[in-house]
Amino acid sequence: MNAFNKHAEPILFVQQLYAHAHSVDRSVALTQLLAGALLAEDYERVQIVHEQISRITEEVIRIELSLYARIKNMHFHPAGGYAFSQYLTCQGKVAGSAQELADLLVLRQTTIPAALRDDFLALVTQVVNVSRRALSLMEGLSSEAQTLCADTEAESPLNAMRGVPDDRGQAGRLRRKFAQRVYSLEEQLDPVTIILLDKCCTLLHKVADSAEHAIDHLGLMVQ
Repeated sequence: MNAFNKHAEPILFVQQLYAHAHSVDRSVALTQLLAGALLAEDYERVQIVHEQISRITEEVIRIELSLYARIKNMHFHPAGGYAFSQYLTCQGKVAGSAQELADLLVLRQTTIPAALRDDFLALVTQVVNVSRRALSLMEGLSSEAQTLCADTEAESPLNAMRGVPDDRGQAGRLRRKFAQRVYSLEEQLDPVTIILLDKCCTLLHKVADSAEHAIDHLGLMVQ
């Protein structure tokens, strides 16, 4: 059973919800370009990517406000309304944390030591993977929800969430590994760089953690 009644309005709603998820994922995907520019010490490129993320963040907020306006006349099952609100909150945290990361890196021309680069890239890659998983699920649910609206005998959208690899906690482990590596080099790094890198790995973990919680609430929305 979907989180809302089966009629034409929910189809438009789900399409807009997918557009929102796609925009959130775009902001996260750009963190890979941000990391690449940082490692290459291309600070002009860091500035450009920061501006791209900022524009997408504004887009995410616009779609979110539109979604909240659209649900005024929609009817959710008991858990669906709460799950929807929490899903959007989590997605907002995903985009917001990506924006904070970009804001942080544009403030200072920071060099990441060679000894930290592999761990840093591994964390960024994992964060992007979790975000992409959330987008993939929303894409599948969007397609299946439209099928359900046309055919009440169609397979439940919940099936789109079954069999998906769950690497929950991996970003946290990579965050701790990166932080340990940073502090192992504290005699070689200045205090400001240590603080900045620690903040970077905290924000990256927050992106992944929020995306994982968004996936959880997505499941409640389609029960």
